[in-house]
Amino acid sequence: MKVLVTGATGGLGKLIVNELLKHNIEVVATFRDIEKGRKMFKNSPVKLIPFTISKGSDKNLYEFFEKPDLTIHLAWENLNDFRAEQHLSTTLSDHKAFLENLISNGLKSIVVSGTCYEYGLKEGVLEETMDSYPVLPYAEAKNQLRVFLEELKNTYSFSLMWLRIFYVFGEVEGRKNLYTLLQTAINNNEKEFNMSGGQQVRDFLSPIEIATNFVLVAMQNEVEGIINCCSGKPIKLIDRVNAFLIEKKANIKLNLGYYPYPDYEPMETWGSTEKLKKAISAKKILNFKPY
Repeated sequence: MKVLVTGATGGLGKLIVNELLKHNIEVVATFRDIEKGRKMFKNSPVKLIPFTISKGSDKNLYEFFEKPDLTIHLAWENLNDFRAEQHLSTTLSDHKAFLENLISNGLKSIVVSGTCYEYGLKEGVLEETMDSYPVLPYAEAKNQLRVFLEELKNTYSFSLMWLRIFYVFGEVEGRKNLYTLLQTAINNNEKEFNMSGGQQVRDFLSPIEIATNFVLVAMQNEVEGIINCCSGKPIKLIDRVNAFLIEKKANIKLNLGYYPYPDYEPMETWGSTEKLKKAISAKKILNFKPY
């Protein structure tokens, strides 16, 4: 089996590539920065094919990427600013064109990284059958891409798995999040750490757990459509942070309430894992070797 991974040099992309290699899957990795790619995958069996999605192309991309059996699409721009209008004004159309090119020329299976922000401000447990009401440009762009791909299935025959990633607690290379800010404060021996009130109830996974879920879901052919990539375990943010500080044996005071609660997130939300578990336990395809 040959798998194309876009955004392969991103923090999540690197982890997913490595997970695929553990199962002896042939990997084609694509990214913008060729030097970064060569350095990251030095002495690796990964086939490197640099490509910039925003530049577009009239060529047959399915052939260009050596006819992959499946594509895991992680690439996206400006992920440190979910409010940027660029997500809707340019990035969305670029990715529509890129994926349509692949699919129209022969790609039969695709896994795309979505976001729990597509659900909008819904409280409580989030199930895949719920309607989407995104409030952020990033989430709206992702949701529109999903709808576009679903409509494309009326023209082309291909399988689509849309994994909505929930909250990450861990380091994702090149990304800023609560974890990286807290770890930096600990490394710098800071006495205080500014954060919100911490009463948000969230659903956390580590980056490696997310990568593992992506690979396990990608390598099956029984469950399609929207799939929550989450733990299904609600926990207060303050409790997760305190557990991390205990783990790190860090003596740092939390300055609670320094930041207001984000206006684009519900206070209490977590994901249903029923569909994820079904996909992970599904019959694996081709030469994939599960754990």
